[in-house]
Amino acid sequence: MRLSETLRIVWINLMQNKFKVLLTSLGIIVGAVTIVMVIAIGRGGEAEIAGQFKGLSAETIYVNPDYNRAFDSGLNTDQIPKLSVDDMKQMLSENSYLNDITMRINYYKDVFMNGQKDSMQVTGVLENYEQVHNLPVSEGTNITEEHVEYENRVAVIGDELAQRYFKGPEDAVGKTIKIGEQQYTIIGVLERKGDGMQGVNPDDTIFIPLTTGQRYFKDADAIPQIVAMANSVKDVAAAINQLHGTLDYILDDGSIYKLEDAGSRIDAAMESARTMNVLLMSVAAIVFIVGGIGIMNVLFVSVKERTREIGILKALGSSKKDIMSQFLLESVIISLIGGIAGVALSYACMPLMVYTDVPVLPTLDGKLIALLFAVITGTLFGFYPAYKASRLKPIDALNYE
Repeated sequence: MRLSETLRIVWINLMQNKFKVLLTSLGIIVGAVTIVMVIAIGRGGEAEIAGQFKGLSAETIYVNPDYNRAFDSGLNTDQIPKLSVDDMKQMLSENSYLNDITMRINYYKDVFMNGQKDSMQVTGVLENYEQVHNLPVSEGTNITEEHVEYENRVAVIGDELAQRYFKGPEDAVGKTIKIGEQQYTIIGVLERKGDGMQGVNPDDTIFIPLTTGQRYFKDADAIPQIVAMANSVKDVAAAINQLHGTLDYILDDGSIYKLEDAGSRIDAAMESARTMNVLLMSVAAIVFIVGGIGIMNVLFVSVKERTREIGILKALGSSKKDIMSQFLLESVIISLIGGIAGVALSYACMPLMVYTDVPVLPTLDGKLIALLFAVITGTLFGFYPAYKASRLKPIDALNYE
């Protein structure tokens, strides 16, 4: 039997059983939608992580208090030994693997900005924070060594704050804001960055000179954090080892502080995203298996219903291969129809994800993978019923009641 004849018979059978085809393909439709959505969620998660860490360099090393160890040692937050700028300079001078180092202190203060009051994060920084954290200004100037030395009341704000409280960066520069009880002049607005400072979002943060914050803010819980830059990624481990040695010298117990490199954080976040992707893909695979079982059941029923038809085809000269191809093509076409319908339905489902706050990133390969899964499912689960149909003996099939 020619392929065109086989396809014509398959098409006639499908058109005569439209409702059955629809019900049979429901599992494949759901599976295809699930695959597309799962891949979109996975890619969206990876893109969000990449966006959060885009301001980080893999050479970045964070020196932060280990609060768990401090509490185990019986220390309260205000009893944790604080590192000074001199300690930071000693770390740099004693470490041949470091390229630069800086310090910052985070505060939460009531801020009056353009007539509005809100609680915001205020971060005291040194003049080199721009280089270490890769935070250039889009408008105005950044904090300088002179600002730090003379404890000037100047501020650099994130782009989100400039957009929210002013007409934009140009409008914000030169304006006066009130942090706590003091007035500060905005001298610059940062480029939009996203999370680039280990949990600090520069877009929503106010930056002031470190010395200014230490003079006017007397928060006992505000602990200085040190951020260092290794010469290269391969020097990170050696730099961390030398930093441990310096901390042990400066403090009675250097282990009160923990050292963490940005590369490890990025890898850990990406690994978590990949693990979640695998779990979601497993769910999608289960949905496809259920859909495939549905196809197999329907094809078995179809073989029973069309036993006499199979007998007639064999009596007219159709081979086992022809019969097998006919039923296998039915299975594949049903799966392909379900896959196409599922991909089409995913276009309607994707906009709804906006209401779930789950990041999604639709991709072409997600849709192609869904179609591929659909075809593979139809082929695998349609093979055995097709094989059984091809093995029927003509005389038995013709006499079947």
